[in-house]
Order: sequence, then C-alpha cells, then structure tokens
Amino acid sequence: MKSLDQIILKVKRRETPAAQMAYRAYRTLIEFDIPDNQAMKMLYGSIYVGHHIWVDAREWMLSKFAYAPMLRSRCEYAGSGLNVSAPPYIRGHARISIGSNCTFSTFSLHSGKFVDRPEISFGDGCFVAGQVQFTLNKRITVGNHVLIAGRADIQDSDGHPSDPSRRMRGEDMDETDIAPVTIQDYAWIGRDAHVLKGVTIGRGAVVAAGSVVVTDVPEGAIAMGVPARILKR
Repeated sequence: MKSLDQIILKVKRRETPAAQMAYRAYRTLIEFDIPDNQAMKMLYGSIYVGHHIWVDAREWMLSKFAYAPMLRSRCEYAGSGLNVSAPPYIRGHARISIGSNCTFSTFSLHSGKFVDRPEISFGDGCFVAGQVQFTLNKRITVGNHVLIAGRADIQDSDGHPSDPSRRMRGEDMDETDIAPVTIQDYAWIGRDAHVLKGVTIGRGAVVAAGSVVVTDVPEGAIAMGVPARILKR
C-alpha cells in the first residue's frame, strides 16, 4: 500500500489524534456553505446569468462560424437557418440535402459502398438531437418538421447479409439487404428508437422511446415495443 493511501486510510479510521483532527477539518470543509442571504443570491444569480449567456453565445458562434459551414461543405443543398451544435461526422460519399431552419445537436452519418450515389434528405424545420446515428446505403428521406430524439438509430440496410450461410462465406450485402427509409412530415422518433430498412413512418406518427420499428407505422399512429406494434391510431 502506498504511503498516501495509508495516510488517507488512517484519517478515515481516525486512528490517531492527528488523524481525528484531519478528519474534523475535512468534515468542516465538506459542510461549508456560502451564506444563503439576499446579497449572495444576487451575486451568484448574476454569475449564473452571465455563465448562461456565455454558454449560449459560444454555442451560437461555434455553430455559425464552424460546425454549420463544415456541414454545408458536404451538402448538395442546405437551406437557411442551419444550426449544428457539434462537429459533423460524415463517412462515405453520401449526397446530403437539408431544408431551411433545421437544427442538429449532432450530425453523424455512415454511408456504404454498394450504391454510387446514396442520398439522405431532410425537409424544413427538422430537429435531430444528440448521438443520433444515420446508416445509409441507398436512401433515407426525412420530411418537414420531423423530431428525432437522442440516441435514435436510422438505417436502410442490415449491415450484413441476413442469410447466415452468406455471412459464413464472408459475402457482402446485396440489394435484398438494402431498402429505403421514409419518415414523413411531423413524425416524432423517440429516444433510443431504431428504425430499420424499408420502413415508412407516416405523417404525424410517433415512435415511442426504445422501440424497434421493422414494419410501416401508419399516419398519426403511435408505435411502441420490440418489435414496435401499433398502440393507437
């Protein structure tokens, strides 16, 4: 045991008068509080507001002068009012189109090698939260005013052949393992949801948090579960 660890252990056990004194000093520091009076509230309230303004200003500057221009440089089209809160992560040769007034807490996209011009498009007014992952091999279409919550995963392919014998032979995917995904206007994809290949999420539909969507969700419906089932239309 290192000497520092021995000293800390003695203080915790309060084995000697010096250790007891050190422990009491430690407890005094832990229990210390800034006085809770009006003057302190005004002071630290001002500090809080200033910090809040600084955080928002820093995020705006990084978005407008770094992250959004970086994303625009990879887009075939990007409308006005684009906001991006983190550096975009784009791998592959995807064609990207983004409408106006879209916000991305993160933009993370992986595109495969099977189609010459895979494409992903977003309509106007979309919001994509943090750690959302798009996996693209052919086409993903996101409509207007779509909300996608954090850690959702949207993919238009299985990643590997569905047939185990093909995987054993080390074969790549083919066209049967890839199918476009469509998310229509005003849909809402919940946190940690997974939308798999060939799925269409109807206009105004809701996919509950943690759901795995393997079949179409009708317009205005609520889908939940693994696999997702329609709870309400």
